[in-house]
This record gives sequence, structure tokens and C-alpha cells, in this order.
Amino acid sequence: MGSLPLTNGVPFIRADFTNPAAWEKMVRLAGLPNEENYEANLEYVEDRTLADLGEDALAARFPRLYPEEYEHPVVFVADAAAMSPPDYPILVVNLNATEDSRPFRTVPSEIASIEANLSLANMDFFEFAESAGRRTLRRSGRRSRSAGIGRGG
Repeated sequence: MGSLPLTNGVPFIRADFTNPAAWEKMVRLAGLPNEENYEANLEYVEDRTLADLGEDALAARFPRLYPEEYEHPVVFVADAAAMSPPDYPILVVNLNATEDSRPFRTVPSEIASIEANLSLANMDFFEFAESAGRRTLRRSGRRSRSAGIGRGG
């Protein structure tokens, strides 16, 4: 098991280094405000020790230490699969010690809603994972309850 990065924002971890242009585009897309004008509180981290790991191996590298020993409920991971246009399916890994939910993938435009709702405890990880369901990606407009986030109310 690996260690979690000490960050101010929710970690967005680069685990694939084969396509710098795809990484730059993903960072730009993830940094855009959502439909409620909320920008995700992210901190970008590069970790070459995660290169070439599959989805299950990546998820296993992050211990579930939230909320007692780690301040962020989730990490976003840009692995080799995430570098694929046009969707850039980012791996979302649960860090909540009290919740046993598998990772799921999402498009960059959903990161702000996921980060906000999990950080504020508006929703639980399993709700996002279930929303993704059997689809390969969680997309906008599915069970988001982030009303008021980014609008001062």
C-alpha cells in the first residue's frame, strides 16, 4: 500500500506520463467551473511510481484513511486509460474508511461536483459510484445535489 500525498486540495494524481498533451488538456478541463460556477479544490501531483499500474492496483495503493487520518475523501487519478480522448475517463478512488465502494470513472467536467459534494458531505462516494453504475463513465446531470455551491448559498 502506498502513501497519500499531503495536499491542501483534493489530490489529482498523474500516474501516466506517455502523453503530456492529454495531461495538460485534462488539467485544463478539470479546472473549469461546473454549471453552478464552482471550481474544484484540486492539487495536482505527479507520481511516477504509479505508472503502468492497472485500475485495481492503483486503487489498492491508496489507504482508506478518511476522515480520521486524512482530510480528503477521494483521489482522482489520471492513469493510462484516462489519457484517452475524447472523454478522458478519470479514475475516482474512495478514501473513506467507513465505506466500501469500488472506484469508478468520470469525465473531467464532473470533478467539481464530485469534489464539492464529497468534501461537504452532501453525498457519499457510493452514491456517485451507483450513479456511474454499469456505465463506464459518470456524466453530468445524474443525481448531483450541489445546489448552491459556488453561488454563496
